[in-house]
Amino acid sequence: MAEPAKQKLIFASSIEALLKAAEGNIKPETEKQLGELRMYFRKPVDPAYPAEHWAQAVRLVSRDMWPGESPEEQHKHLGERTVRQFAETFMGKAMFAAAKVMGVTRSLQRMTNNLRTGANFIETKLTTLDERSHELWISDVSDVPGFYAGLIEAGKDFMPGWTDEMRIKQRDGVACTYTLKRTK
Repeated sequence: MAEPAKQKLIFASSIEALLKAAEGNIKPETEKQLGELRMYFRKPVDPAYPAEHWAQAVRLVSRDMWPGESPEEQHKHLGERTVRQFAETFMGKAMFAAAKVMGVTRSLQRMTNNLRTGANFIETKLTTLDERSHELWISDVSDVPGFYAGLIEAGKDFMPGWTDEMRIKQRDGVACTYTLKRTK
């Protein structure tokens, strides 16, 4: 008998960073819609949320915050802002401090571990093309690939030598392959 599929969950630390990025920047109607997903600005967050609820929150919040942009660019901006919020948390400070010690290449190689601090279902594979370019495959981007591009690209604000350009190369179902480049 096949094992039942594990529920895809996004953990509280990711939800908290998303809500901090959104607070004061969204319409009351959007705040109400977040409440329907059990995401509130003035109540404690749950320990985990279904990935579909988180992805819906990403779409709702980013649409309000960057209305003139394409959905992919909206999601990318929100990913950048969210990682900056996360970097201010205890877990974020610890993660970036460890990443600086490990260095850029090793941190990129450990991306599954990094993303697993916020979700229980993501796997990654890094392929080094040359000393300044990589490809990163992410097993499941919850249909918001731009968010992950912004999330990872924002690392340049915290780590010298980090990739400063991350582009979607290919989508394959729920998975996505990105090209990462260090241009500076």
